[in-house]
Amino acid sequence: MVRLCAHLGYQFTEFEPLSRFEQAAGAGFRAVEWPAIYAFSPQQLREIIDKYGLEWVQVTLPFGNAQHGEKGLASLPGRESEFSDGLFRAIDYALALGASWIHPMAGVVPSWDDPLIQNTYLKNIRLSISAASDNGLGTLVEVIGEGEVPGYAMSNYTRARKLFDEQGCDSLRLLLDAYHAQTLTGDACAVAAEWAGKIGHVQIADVPGRHEPGTGNIDFEAFFNVLECNGYQGWIGCEYRPQSGTISGLKHLEKYLHKDNH
Repeated sequence: MVRLCAHLGYQFTEFEPLSRFEQAAGAGFRAVEWPAIYAFSPQQLREIIDKYGLEWVQVTLPFGNAQHGEKGLASLPGRESEFSDGLFRAIDYALALGASWIHPMAGVVPSWDDPLIQNTYLKNIRLSISAASDNGLGTLVEVIGEGEVPGYAMSNYTRARKLFDEQGCDSLRLLLDAYHAQTLTGDACAVAAEWAGKIGHVQIADVPGRHEPGTGNIDFEAFFNVLECNGYQGWIGCEYRPQSGTISGLKHLEKYLHKDNH
């Protein structure tokens, strides 16, 4: 069963931030995710999702100074204290919002080959796993291609597999983004099959363009089928850039919203 989750950083951006929840619920979504939450209190956000009957899926840690191109702090030497503060802040939000996952983004680095960068990342991921597990939460790791975010530390699945093998921890799961999987490997379905049993959350966008599913060349029926056949029952986040407005673009997803989310 395909359960779609609205991504309020990409969808409904035609509306004021706190109005996006009402729009998402009205469009048929029953869950949301949104990294840009820290300007609002957890109580304020909880009241909104309760009002519109929405679940909150995952909470991304504060990812540094976006204006300076920062995309997470986990791999950045010298920023460990800031990372730790953000981790426990994210956990507080996740607990208040009823989310299941936290997401520490790896960040942009000069070179992954630097042992200090690798050690910083491992230390911070281990801290995340431990702190999240202590609070009944899981930890997500996402692979993001350097074509989308140049210099991103966790930029290929070989690197991710090494991390997962080293940690051997069931509460550490992959955030599988179909767009990145397709652009990196040419076969998002194969990536979904390879990571079966290790996927905690899924996000979707088509290739090329990163627009709605159905606007590019990914076979999403096959992709969803691979997920379902391998036991994935979680939410699927719509992290795509609407091609011509959020509402009009939902025609590509209508059968999932109306059939499965109500």
